[in-house]
Parts: sequence; structure tokens; C-alpha cells
Amino acid sequence: MPVHIVSDIRGDFVSEFIKVGDLNGDGAPDLLFVQSVRATRAITCMTATSIHGAPLWQRGAPSAENGRIYSDLPVQVHDWDCDGRNEVLYVEQAVYVEPLLTAGWAIERAQRYEGDATMVVLDAATAQEKRRFPIPAPADDCFLFADLTGRGWRQDLVVKDRYWSMWGIAHSGETLWQWTGSTGHFPAICDIDGDGCDEVFVGFALLDQDGRELFCHDAGGAHQDAATVVQRADAEWLLAFGNGGAHCLLSDGRMLWQHPLVEAQHVIAGRFRADSALQFAVLDRGQPVDPRQPAGKRHPATLYLYDADGREIWRRIQPEGSAFAAIVGINWLGTPNLQQILVYSRGPRDPVAIYDGEGQILELLEPLARDDQGRAMDCYGMRADVWGDSRDEVILFGCDGARVYANARPLMLPTHYNQTLYPGM
Repeated sequence: MPVHIVSDIRGDFVSEFIKVGDLNGDGAPDLLFVQSVRATRAITCMTATSIHGAPLWQRGAPSAENGRIYSDLPVQVHDWDCDGRNEVLYVEQAVYVEPLLTAGWAIERAQRYEGDATMVVLDAATAQEKRRFPIPAPADDCFLFADLTGRGWRQDLVVKDRYWSMWGIAHSGETLWQWTGSTGHFPAICDIDGDGCDEVFVGFALLDQDGRELFCHDAGGAHQDAATVVQRADAEWLLAFGNGGAHCLLSDGRMLWQHPLVEAQHVIAGRFRADSALQFAVLDRGQPVDPRQPAGKRHPATLYLYDADGREIWRRIQPEGSAFAAIVGINWLGTPNLQQILVYSRGPRDPVAIYDGEGQILELLEPLARDDQGRAMDCYGMRADVWGDSRDEVILFGCDGARVYANARPLMLPTHYNQTLYPGM
């Protein structure tokens, strides 16, 4: 059997949002399940387990009703204190005195807040609170760690609201700056100019560590769905993102290439083929009707692979029902410096597949759960090397549970030759 199910975790605490990291300090990865009130980002329960589902701790009351997640949640696992042990950081919302509804049901922000939001820092091993400090009231969508102050470790924070503003927060809790614009879903960070501090690629802008715009393009009423920053072999930094189409900018803001796709929800950079050093995998989720085509013509979800200059290498049409498909780069084979592409939520029949750099399917994974008609239930996917064997495992998770899949094939290693009982060569 080429795929082995390592663990299968079920319970009222599972959710569509998990984090992977060493929580109990034993050096092995653990899982953190996070639940929230539906259509908001108000966190109700966090449950820590081992990779096999053994309970470690729980904070809050679990409920199956809170397992379905509307959006990204403001929770991260990181050695934020730089003391050799991880912390769990999460945001408690301010009071939404006058909430604003999106599409008539989602609560994304408020006309008026009461008090501040709060960043809470927990000991990852015990869930005991170590620290809390106020942050701007709207800043409860998601956050990431960055080095904005030259500390040599990512101990500062970049926090954001849903789509409109972003703040730089020092490790001390001081607000360093605020930027207002089209933030998109999640920024990317990197020290692009080599000054020891991180820049932030957010929406259609690149910000210096002090929040100053290095460049900013007109969003045109749109938002960024995916962002990645990668360095080319000639040391030039490339900033790629999905926004309807797929786009790639140079670090000075000039457009290198773009493709006018329908909905390029995910864009990832990696080396998926050995014939060049860098490629971009793009998942165009498509729409029931392609606005570029005559009325009534459907546009299926499509996986594309482009070279570093934006030239298409191949495309693969996804199965019917792949409107929510997503991709993750994964080292499934353990091949040094060569990745594969994990595609999940790609249809009700074969919802999870792993593609190689030639566009061939290496694996079809059994879904996390099926309904009474045998159709795969929606889930999310991520990768992590939970065994430390140089190969990534696949983690599928959702309201029905979480499951870890491992490549059960023997790892392909080079032949050992000129062996001797008298080592020293």
C-alpha cells in the first residue's frame, strides 16, 4: 500500500483550522485545533493533541457547531520569547458594539468597537497565560511574526483586520505603524533589502519595516488571495500573488508577468522540476460561468505550472466540483530540492491528489469523510514532516476530524558503493 494512514482523529473539538508545532516540548510535532463562532473570528476553544490525537490540554468549551471556520483565525505557534520553548498566541476580539454584516451574515468588522482587541500569550505546554497586551480593536483577522526592529528573531507582529488595515506591533506591544489599503488575506514577509529587518508584501504594496510604502499599485477594488516572495537564482526577489489572475512583480514593483485567469486563489513558488531552478504552481479555482466566454460556458478549475518568466509549462483540468480546490507545495518523495504539488478539495470523487512536476498524478488519497451518497466532504490540507524522515506527510482536516497520511514506499536513496569493513574513506 503506497499510502499509510498514520492517525485518524475525531471528536467534538476538531475544526477546519489547525496549527502544527511542538506544544509539549518533547521535540515532536503536535496539533492545535481551533474553533470559533461561525461567520466570525471569535475564538471559542483551543485543543492541543499529539499527532496521534492524545489530549494535551484544552482551553474553552468544544462544540461541533463551532468547527466550521469562516476565514483565517488569529492564532499562531512560535518560540516568541526566544527561550527555546514555544508559545501559543491568539487574539481576543474587542466588543463589536455596532457590527457590520457582509453578504447579510458574516461579521467582518464593526462600525464601533468597545475597548481594544487583546493579544494573549500562552505557554504551549500548559496553556497557562504568560502575558497579554492590547492591540487595535479591528486587528482580529490574522497575524504573522516578523522582525521589524532588528532583533535578529521574529518577535514583532504584523496584525490585520479583514481587508482594510494592517498594523506593525513591536514585541513590547507598542504599535509601530498602521497601513491602510487593500490587505488581501495574508501577507508575505522577507528581508528583501538585506538590512536585517523584514519587509511586508501586502495586497498590492510592499512595505518597509517602518510601514513606509516602497511601492503601491491600485487594487482596482480587488483583494489579494495569495502571496509569496521568492529569490531567483540571479538574487532578484520575485513577489507573486493571485488576484483574479496570477501576477509576478519585481521587488521595485514592476510587473514581470501576469495571466488573466478567473480566480487564481493560490500561487506557490518552488522547484517542482529538475530542468530549472524555480517554477510557480497556480490553482485557478474557476467559476460556474467564465465571464470571458459566451454566456453559459463553464470554466473548470485548472492547475497550471509556469516557469520563472511566466511561460506555461503545463495545465491540468480538475474534476467537476473543484470550485474550492487549493494547492500546497509538498516534498512527498523525499527528493532533495524537488517538490510535488498537493491539491485538495478537487471534487467529490477523488478530492485529494499529489502531482509531480510533469503534471502526472502520483497519489490519490482517500478523503477524510464521505456523505451518504459517497461524495467526499470538504476539508483542508497541509503538509508537515511529522516523522523527520525528510519526506512530508499530508494532514487533512475539517469538521469531520483530522487524518495524517504518510508515503509508505521505501525512501529512494542512492546506492552505497565501495563499502568496506575498514571505514575511513
